[in-house]
Amino acid sequence: MSRKYRQHGYQDEEREKRPKPPPRPRSGGGRVETRFHLITRCNNCAADIQVSEQVQVTDKCKNCGTDLHTCRNCLNFDPSARNECTKPVEVRVTSKGTNNMCAFFEPKILVEKQGSGAAPVKVENSHRQAFLDLFKK
Repeated sequence: MSRKYRQHGYQDEEREKRPKPPPRPRSGGGRVETRFHLITRCNNCAADIQVSEQVQVTDKCKNCGTDLHTCRNCLNFDPSARNECTKPVEVRVTSKGTNNMCAFFEPKILVEKQGSGAAPVKVENSHRQAFLDLFKK
């Protein structure tokens, strides 16, 4: 064992006496395959948005009813940038949560980790069911 200094440390003897752990098996049996998918979500309620081609100015979220063609749902939205947009916008849009006619609008597409193959559970029902399960006798 090489040391940087010649003094013995207070834990050197214990370290030399410890047995080495056995090597880990190299099989891939315990690994879970991770999958990712692209998704667009509503900025207000985080519901999935089915974007076919382009988000129209009149589109609204099916879950909460808020507008989808807004700055907050745009890929170019950046609160720290000038006019809160990464594109060269001439006039600042004051209300970021309402519809606008911006030519630079692109829907924000997120990369999310897919589950372990289990079917997606509806959030409303699972929370409600968990609440009801608390008081079962």
